[in-house]
Amino acid sequence: MNIRSSLLWCWLRKFKQQLLSVGLSDLEKSKKERKELIRLSDKTLKEYSSYFIQGRMDIDPLGSWHNPEFEKETGGFLPRVNSHNKHIIREFCDLESYDNVRKDMIALLLRTIIENDTFGDFAELGVYKGHTAKLIHYYAPERKLHLFDTFTGFHQIDLQKENKQIQESESINAFKDTSIEGVKNFVSMKNNNVFFHKGYFPDTIPTELFKTKFAFVHLDADLYQPTLEGLKFFYERLSKKGIILCHDYNSWPGSRKAIDEFLVDKAEIAIPMPDKSGSAIIVKH
Repeated sequence: MNIRSSLLWCWLRKFKQQLLSVGLSDLEKSKKERKELIRLSDKTLKEYSSYFIQGRMDIDPLGSWHNPEFEKETGGFLPRVNSHNKHIIREFCDLESYDNVRKDMIALLLRTIIENDTFGDFAELGVYKGHTAKLIHYYAPERKLHLFDTFTGFHQIDLQKENKQIQESESINAFKDTSIEGVKNFVSMKNNNVFFHKGYFPDTIPTELFKTKFAFVHLDADLYQPTLEGLKFFYERLSKKGIILCHDYNSWPGSRKAIDEFLVDKAEIAIPMPDKSGSAIIVKH
């Protein structure tokens, strides 16, 4: 075991830093923290590690370059409070520790939807264990959120349209360890605005949703066919300035193919994002 990678070593380093910070002003401490962040980031970059150190955004209170005045003026991660939303209690839930860029991105997109007062419900296709569903619901509990998933993993019909590399990949079995009951328990709904639609999409779309407008849609189906079906259904029902966030645009070939094909004759383009799996954003014109 490498002692330098152990929890004890990390704790000792932190304790040493705290001792060295005694007597320093807040400005001096901030400069010291930034210098250490840059040093560690440079070190990780040179090691060509699978992970890198990502500084927190400047609107994050824990960020090294945090500006409280700017956060106060703009709301930071949360929408600016007004007479219409001042009664709403919003919570900013975490995703997996390796997906912080995606977490921040989703929060900022939701903030944009709310501040623009974009009309419509929210939806997610590809829920898995409910991490992003919980993030969306707790951030905007006032919006109806429709969750679509088999809750049993990929459907064989969809796998038939994937390339050989995906069909033979272990990843196709990676999403079976979920259930609708487990997701409900994990999300722990704050109100009655969350609706579960279990089964094969698009067969599980309720009749009333064909006349529903949507403001925010998160597509995380990974494969070609469900991603394409999600785009077909939600795009035409998306409000002006509404957002479709497509996960895995730069990681799963089926997802990438479906998005590119669908947008060929559309006014919108897929705007790639630098989160771990390379999401893409579509904003309705």
